[in-house]
Amino acid sequence: MIDAETGWYFMHASIKAVVLVDGGVLLCRNPRGKWELPGGWPDREDDTLAEVVRREVREESGLDVTVGPVVGAEILNIAKSGKVLIVAVRATVDGSTSLRVSEEHSALRFFPVDGLPEELEDGYADLIGKAVALPS
Repeated sequence: MIDAETGWYFMHASIKAVVLVDGGVLLCRNPRGKWELPGGWPDREDDTLAEVVRREVREESGLDVTVGPVVGAEILNIAKSGKVLIVAVRATVDGSTSLRVSEEHSALRFFPVDGLPEELEDGYADLIGKAVALPS
């Protein structure tokens, strides 16, 4: 998107959580039928990436998480959205891993990190791999 006043190119940014639990990663089935990492756009009230991650993961799955380091950032071409800057942050679950599906997704599931679904959004497998490779 080009800003009419400055001529600068702007891009949407989505902060995604790589939520790791016992060798698995949390994925959410989106309306396009693809599996994606939980997360979303920052709100005006968010001051940090950690705040975005905690809020979005809680909204989308009911889980409370501890937010770790940034694992990577990529510009991905998402169907129907166009180019989106994806910033991925590693997270671990605090407490129960019981999932609650929100209206944003049709399903939630922990997939083994060595058995990711074929319908995974492009670019996410690399970000998951980077999160797993980080020291605990």
